[in-house]
Amino acid sequence: MFEDIKFNHEKIYRGAVPFFLKNRGKKVIYITSSNRNIEDYCFTLKDFYRGRVLKIENFNYSQEEFQTLNYDLIAMMEEEEEWILLTSLEGVLRNYFKKGDRLTLKRGEEIPVGELERSLESNGFTRTYMVEKRLQYSRRGDILDIFPPSGETPVRLEFFGDEIERISYFNLEDQKTIENTDTLDMYINKNKNDENSFMDFLEGFNLEEMEVYLENSDLMDYKLEEYILRFRDDEELLRRRYGRILHESRKVEIERFQSKDIDEYQDHSYIKKMAKNNEIIIFTEEEMRYKEIFMGTPLTIQKEPHFEGFREGNLLVLTDRELKGIKVRRAEKVRSGVNYSNINQIRVGDYIIHQNYGVGEYLGIEEINGNDYLAVRYAGEDKLYVPVTGLDRLEKYICEPGIVPDIFGLGRKGFRRRREKLQKDIMKFAQELIRIQAKREAHNGYPFSKDTVWQEEFEEGFPFNETQDQLRAIDEVKADMESPKIMDRIVCGDVGYGKTEVAMRAAFKCIMSGKQVVLLAPTTVLASQHYERFKERFQNFPIEIELLSRLSVGSEQKSVVKGIREGAVDLLIGTHRLLSGDVEFKDLGLVIIDEEQKFGVKAKEKLKHLRTNVDMLTLTATPIPRTLNLGLLGIRDISIIQTPPANRLPVKTTFIEKKPEVIKEAIMKEIAREGQVFYLYNSVKGMKSKLKEIEKLLPNYVKATCIHGQMPSRDIKERIGAFENGEADLLLSTTIIENGIDIENANTILIENFEKLGLSQIYQLRGRVGRGGRKAYCHLIMDEDKKLTKQGEQRRDSLKEIGDFGAGFQLSLEDMRIRGAGEILGEKQHGALETLGYDLYLKMLTEEVKRIKGEEILPEELDLDLGMEAYIPNDYIEATEKISIYKRVLVLESIKDIEELKAEIRDRFGRLPKEVENLFYYLEVKLMARKLYVESLKKVRDGYEIKFTRDRIDFEKLHGLIMDGTLKYLPKTESVVYKGDILEFLKGLKNGEGEQESEPTS
Repeated sequence: MFEDIKFNHEKIYRGAVPFFLKNRGKKVIYITSSNRNIEDYCFTLKDFYRGRVLKIENFNYSQEEFQTLNYDLIAMMEEEEEWILLTSLEGVLRNYFKKGDRLTLKRGEEIPVGELERSLESNGFTRTYMVEKRLQYSRRGDILDIFPPSGETPVRLEFFGDEIERISYFNLEDQKTIENTDTLDMYINKNKNDENSFMDFLEGFNLEEMEVYLENSDLMDYKLEEYILRFRDDEELLRRRYGRILHESRKVEIERFQSKDIDEYQDHSYIKKMAKNNEIIIFTEEEMRYKEIFMGTPLTIQKEPHFEGFREGNLLVLTDRELKGIKVRRAEKVRSGVNYSNINQIRVGDYIIHQNYGVGEYLGIEEINGNDYLAVRYAGEDKLYVPVTGLDRLEKYICEPGIVPDIFGLGRKGFRRRREKLQKDIMKFAQELIRIQAKREAHNGYPFSKDTVWQEEFEEGFPFNETQDQLRAIDEVKADMESPKIMDRIVCGDVGYGKTEVAMRAAFKCIMSGKQVVLLAPTTVLASQHYERFKERFQNFPIEIELLSRLSVGSEQKSVVKGIREGAVDLLIGTHRLLSGDVEFKDLGLVIIDEEQKFGVKAKEKLKHLRTNVDMLTLTATPIPRTLNLGLLGIRDISIIQTPPANRLPVKTTFIEKKPEVIKEAIMKEIAREGQVFYLYNSVKGMKSKLKEIEKLLPNYVKATCIHGQMPSRDIKERIGAFENGEADLLLSTTIIENGIDIENANTILIENFEKLGLSQIYQLRGRVGRGGRKAYCHLIMDEDKKLTKQGEQRRDSLKEIGDFGAGFQLSLEDMRIRGAGEILGEKQHGALETLGYDLYLKMLTEEVKRIKGEEILPEELDLDLGMEAYIPNDYIEATEKISIYKRVLVLESIKDIEELKAEIRDRFGRLPKEVENLFYYLEVKLMARKLYVESLKKVRDGYEIKFTRDRIDFEKLHGLIMDGTLKYLPKTESVVYKGDILEFLKGLKNGEGEQESEPTS
């Protein structure tokens, strides 16, 4: 596009730069004046340019990250005829190496695995059990995984002896193979000693063939001086390098539309007039909507998220920035590291509960007679050895901290008696839950209309790609709204996972049916942010949105309240102020509550009045235990968004010492890459002195400001606005920023006294950074002079173990473990929770609810002995990973699931040993036997002895199989014996087949 336009590079609109660069048709190096420009240009070039684009930002790259970029740059220059490098001032002042050692391998080639491992280690690779990041390798039997310093994906080699039998690329997130290849060519050398300036580096690749451009040279001169302040010792070298850049490059000056222009472009009639004498192209996310608005006007509308418009001669290009005054958001797909950590993972030393024997201490896996057993210690040094095939009878014991649960001896009936007593209480409670659910399911709600054309146009304006989980949540909410039952749904998703978009679509649907919506937020800051976001998204539609909070002046409040009562306001956003007696709705259809757990008891009582015959949608990142329980038990519906959006990089969490130089370094690293910093200090009294302390620590050009909950709300709003606009580099704050603060350029947060905060709070605060798709950091400040409490230590350990993505839901459970599980619907159930632990209690309660409803419950008790060694040997999968695989294995519910897991293990760990093949055979037999209500199945000398549950036997079918000799009947035990492949027999029986291949019985 725009190939025929001759752009004047000396003075060019910012929005035209990517099109100017793509039209060069050469090898181009473009040095930009900001990271934001690099990101924006890169996104548009990837849409319109056929060549390779590489970016090197002003960024605090680790040695490993920059080395990867150096390799990518070499590969691009060696292999591509046409490319564009977008780089920063810092990028052209760094050291580069010109070449690296390569490793080339082919399928079928012979190479000793040990020799390959030694080569990797000599080049700086480290060995780990699971490859998670670059310059790591893993050896598991015949499998060798390598994550080279260049390229996007790690590589898996499978050997047969010394011969390479398979080469494949695999996904870091789930460790599964993506695609196979016949050859592998990768860099492996770290090149620590080869250091060249950027221009010397380019000389090695024929600089004459390249065009070098420098953007905004006056601004670059100023940035150089800032850069030198950080690296005083290298001043002479830096000035020399910059001087050469100036000499070799062509100057580019950037211009942008002025505020006056943007105001005019937001007037649709003005654009229609301009279209008579100008060629106008509109790039927008809302293609359908603008085609409707500009119907009959001679202009071009294209669905394209270009960041900014431009003018060149008679051509005018407009984007959502000019038309709506909003920033176009783009997201890059980033692979997250694999996360095997699991809050419910059983670890040595944990309390676990067996559903027959009660609570014991988990001692680890022991191998006995060629099989794996989980060892559990009970009272009086009694030990229980649970075969891994019975792992589904064990749960992690989650209850209140500091309370040592009752541990019984194995020979006593104490736990069994207590469990039987509790079973009766659980049965009564389950009946109460059924009554609540039945009342809710009664068809007395309002059925909203199906999606309209406008709904489709509105949803088209979402600037990101929806994740699968997000789409599922949206569909579930819409289905609830369209049904005659009253919706009461929780949307649980981690910070930044797209819950607000689910709420926006629900609100739009409600308004399209002629009803009003209210959105309730716990703080004025969050309410204001929601108001701005909703106004931005609803801008092209005739929908009246108002904000009501204590920030609103009296006359404004009266006007809004009147508009709500008369139906002039479609969507009302606010805080507790919305629950006041003077707020009356003309026709309320939907109530949206953001972070329900943040509201007090009085507010929740008032909320109950809003719930009457009105659909409810609750958004939460970390649901409180009660909410979580009600969701899991079906009393309230729950939609879980677990997939991270494309632009969410993991937030790296570290523990740093409370030392001025350490804190300064963490802040300055973020400032150096043009980012901003949150500093959390949860003490209003000490806020002023803490701000002075920070200002004294930092250079004068770094600006800091502060906010806390006791400041006037208007001041808070103004200071956050100033921070968002880049007028301050650091925001010192209390936990007031926990919800709703969405500042894309803030990528580092420091948290002081983190041990005084809840896990969920820390997780929410950590989610305030990394919103703009950049790597983000959360530094938890450790005071070495202070000893952590036991609770503080638990919190620290939990933060170390919890993964980066999707952990909010896990944290709800972990917070329960640390703070105590509390009640679900009343204190009556507290004793049951204390005795059984959260997991077993919930399992029993869920089964009881199913039983009362008449739903099928497959028998847990199945006496199964196939007389074979069925386990995972230690030399195939190591112990820590093995327990994770066992837990997955034992919850499989279909033959398809079993086959998929079997293929995954074969892919990740190599050929399956006989014992693992047996384990999967055992699983299939167990699944089929449970579905056929088999009570016991044992290997005997002349076949397999099977005993069916009496009240579930198909006597007629069984009699036929006995009469034709397929089965032999044993009257003494009321069982039958089958000779042959037991799995094939059970499959045939389940599918209703009469004839079976078997050995004839006597």
